[in-house]
Amino acid sequence: MSNKMSRKVAFVHYPHGTNAARLDTMPFALNSVIALAISGWEVDLFLWETPNNIYLVLLSKKVNFKYHGMINNHFIGKVINKPIIRSQLLYFNLFFRNYNNYRCVFGLGQIGAYLAYVISTFSHCPFIYYNDEFPSIWGTGLWTRLESKVVKWATMIIVPDSQRFLPLSYEIDIQSKDYACLPNVPIKKKTEYIDWHKRLNIPHGHTPLLHAGSVADWSQIPEILSSIPYWSEKTCLIIHSRSTEGLLQYRRALSHLDIPGRVVWSLDPMSETTLNSLVKYCAANFALYRNENSNIEYIGFSSGKLMRSLVYGSPVIASNLSSFRFVKDYELGILVEHPVEIPNAVETILQSREIYSHNCSEFCQNQVSFEREWKNFCLQLRDISKLDLSSPQ
Repeated sequence: MSNKMSRKVAFVHYPHGTNAARLDTMPFALNSVIALAISGWEVDLFLWETPNNIYLVLLSKKVNFKYHGMINNHFIGKVINKPIIRSQLLYFNLFFRNYNNYRCVFGLGQIGAYLAYVISTFSHCPFIYYNDEFPSIWGTGLWTRLESKVVKWATMIIVPDSQRFLPLSYEIDIQSKDYACLPNVPIKKKTEYIDWHKRLNIPHGHTPLLHAGSVADWSQIPEILSSIPYWSEKTCLIIHSRSTEGLLQYRRALSHLDIPGRVVWSLDPMSETTLNSLVKYCAANFALYRNENSNIEYIGFSSGKLMRSLVYGSPVIASNLSSFRFVKDYELGILVEHPVEIPNAVETILQSREIYSHNCSEFCQNQVSFEREWKNFCLQLRDISKLDLSSPQ
């Protein structure tokens, strides 16, 4: 059957650190797979993370899971022996050329972009590149060089925030490429009420605030912990990591900042629906970053923890980055420049949480919408390639 008659598309999700950057932690990618299936496409979903039953709930039966755990991501990323690299690339080309009956192929991550390019080449169909990390943060190695080459063949580029496209285009020299913005915002769903005080053994009467996402120095965990003694007395911090790898060791390294009864570590993985319940439950959520590179400087709508918080009506305490200016403009929380400002930000939100929560809900309804931007992207792609993703005709 010719790919022109095919009702199939492929989505290749292969970022660096596959189990930390899982598909369910990237709403703009997950939402795209869901949108394709809703429109009637059969989706072959290529994943390199550890198989997870959560996708059986999140995704429809039109999505075919193709896990490729036999390929060691760490090995591929670190090997510098050129003959081995060539043999690995040869394997990729020989193996994935067999997948060649698609109408469109989507790729996320440097390795994901390369594989999506290979599949789209043999399918003679559009290749859509999803970018969530600037190439510069990964250095100038093999995958960065390959990414720069194959992205030039992409029909379109997807970024989670329009302000990220210009710096990205300079890095990989694609100034004239068509692009669209799909915000990294989860689609709001009804959440189950969970008594998180009971589930996480939070002291009775304490108001919880949350950090949910990457747990590391660059996300200012030490700064947040150091500020807790200066918060209102009956408050506490919940720390939930999107990956448990190295978490116990990191917690031990920060044990000198622990305050019994006021720091709660959530060590068990959560489904997206459970995490949404926790986000909604907490008085505020932290989205603090050390501005280490352009990837952070232009983070904006690509911050999953921040956007998830806004969707579920929880105000944020975020870094005073220019890309987060909308937080201040729409009064969605407090921007802080220095850790000494954190206690006052906590107190301000506790005093006016209902107002901030209302602003968050209004902002997500009126200013940022994945569904609206997905429709705009489909129209743009149809104009460029004559492929209508709204229906597999």
